[in-house]
Amino acid sequence: MDLHDDENVIFSASPSWRSQFGKHVLLVVVAIVVGALVGVIAEAGIGIAVGVVIAILAVGFLWAERSRTTYIVTNQRIQVREGFLSKEVQQTRLDRIQNVTLDQSVPQRLLRIGVVDYDTAGDDGSRFRMIGVSNPDALVRLVDRAQREELDAERQRTARAEAEADAAVQGRARGFDGPASDSAPTRPHRRD
Repeated sequence: MDLHDDENVIFSASPSWRSQFGKHVLLVVVAIVVGALVGVIAEAGIGIAVGVVIAILAVGFLWAERSRTTYIVTNQRIQVREGFLSKEVQQTRLDRIQNVTLDQSVPQRLLRIGVVDYDTAGDDGSRFRMIGVSNPDALVRLVDRAQREELDAERQRTARAEAEADAAVQGRARGFDGPASDSAPTRPHRRD
């Protein structure tokens, strides 16, 4: 992500491994069953080796599946990146976020993960969905705080710009009227 001059990353993560907990358990069971079958057909050592290789490959596959998605939040934008070879990037400014939905089922609450949906302003009704996020409550609070800080900073920039504009207008007005003084204005001399 190319950051602007005054932009800082405040959150960057991929979905938690806990979001794939069921898949991990299923693939370990499959590895054990396949290893046991190979052990019965061939010999126990080969069966154990096959089971271990299948488990390692399965965990590697699940890791690759998770790491192809990255969620990035800066003090100005949120971004969802997906893909390794081809990629899809979706981003929006924090000031465009209108609604936030946090969804956690009972198993997700136990695993301390959840889904956070950010709805944005505009005709397309874009949604930024962050699936399997660890500690989703903290993420929602973090983005809310960043939104408020950016709004405050924007108000300060606007007030500063208005003050500079007012000062410039007053400076030009003094330049046309001459220097401000209490004495009576002087009239130019006439030549006859």
